[in-house]
Amino acid sequence: MRLALLLCACALPCTAVAEDAGAFGGVDVLRGVASGSSSTIDGGAPSVGGGIVGDVELGPTMGLRGHLGYRFDSSWSAFVSYQHIAGDVNWTADFPVFGVSSAFNGTAASDAILGNIAYDLRLSDTTVVKAAAGLGVSFNTLSDVIETDAPTGAFLARLAAHTTIAPTAQVEAGIEHAISSNTTLGLGASLAYVGGFETGNTRHGNLGTTAINPYRIDDVWRANIAASIRVRF
Repeated sequence: MRLALLLCACALPCTAVAEDAGAFGGVDVLRGVASGSSSTIDGGAPSVGGGIVGDVELGPTMGLRGHLGYRFDSSWSAFVSYQHIAGDVNWTADFPVFGVSSAFNGTAASDAILGNIAYDLRLSDTTVVKAAAGLGVSFNTLSDVIETDAPTGAFLARLAAHTTIAPTAQVEAGIEHAISSNTTLGLGASLAYVGGFETGNTRHGNLGTTAINPYRIDDVWRANIAASIRVRF
């Protein structure tokens, strides 16, 4: 096995990673996990006394990221990135006035634009360790949210989708290896603060279409593993 890996490595072009100044672009495939909480204590129709949200669970996420940037020297670069990441979200709401509870299931998706700065530490002529940090804005959408009766699972309503805008920040680190004079493959990990999500203010179902207080998911964090390809122009 070690011999095979050595032969594969020797077969790759020995192109220096220490690149000249210039523009570059790339694509990343993201897979990760997310976490969040909720401070909502008055969700749902005011007539039922306000729902207290608990048991928030965010499922595994998938996403894509594209980036364009400029390398200043062999160590420093800056880039702008756009990423779309989505995953399932579930929570419950207890309505103590009536002693009932509902379960909710939907999709939490983020479209984020970030400005980033990166630093490369060269390990060899073809391999570098990269660290980057970015700040930007995230458009967070809760959609396809279905409310069911928690004890029985019976359908109750579909909640309106809604998009909120929140500041976002991300740090990432990884390793990159040049496979040609202008193409680099990478594997990395990132941690991002995404901000909050919120449902729309109406529901349509067993009570017709009625106004509600939105349900909120607060302080969402995402951790991702990314596989990337980058091309120098």
